[in-house]
Amino acid sequence: MSDSVEIDGCEIEGLWESDRVPKRVDHQQRRREIAEAVFRIAAHHGLAAVTLRAVAAEAGISMNLVQYYFPAKDDMLRFAWGRMVELSAERAAVEVGRALETGDARVVVRAYLAAVLPSDERARLLCAVQIAYFAADVTRGGAQPDQEALLPHLVRGLAEQIRLAQNGDRVGPDLDAALEAGTLATMAAGLVTGILVGAYTAEQASALVEYRLDRLFSA
Repeated sequence: MSDSVEIDGCEIEGLWESDRVPKRVDHQQRRREIAEAVFRIAAHHGLAAVTLRAVAAEAGISMNLVQYYFPAKDDMLRFAWGRMVELSAERAAVEVGRALETGDARVVVRAYLAAVLPSDERARLLCAVQIAYFAADVTRGGAQPDQEALLPHLVRGLAEQIRLAQNGDRVGPDLDAALEAGTLATMAAGLVTGILVGAYTAEQASALVEYRLDRLFSA
């Protein structure tokens, strides 16, 4: 079976060598493969190193083919960010989904935070990509207008569970759920960086999370 064919920078259907039946090219999958190349470069060398030529070399395809899917670098970076958000959300959904089945707000809060922390190599890669984007945002003076922020989603989810715990008398009623959620989310963001640079192990980070939750769920 032959691979897909590139003609004038466009990827077209390849052919089965046996009977010459056209083979469908999954364009969305190709975009995701290109995004994975962006991830690897950004995670190890920063976002400034992400160029169409570098991504083409990393993905093992021609630069013309990269430009067929993403005419400009910004198009590619936007798609890669969206893909990273999608993958992070999928991971969180699994963690939080299991926790919700327990009906225990503390377990759910812990799951939200655990889903943020890099617990394996894949999670480390995605966290490093996020930091690469954030570093570029700092240099630029702000995020791109269409770059969806992740932290507000985490804060909202945490705040909802803290309010539920307050209703169940497991968290003090005098506490501000939104501020507590913001504190937890900020702590988690700091722990991500700490783990990636070796300041904390995953076990130490988990212990810090438990320490904080012990004090929050003390009612």
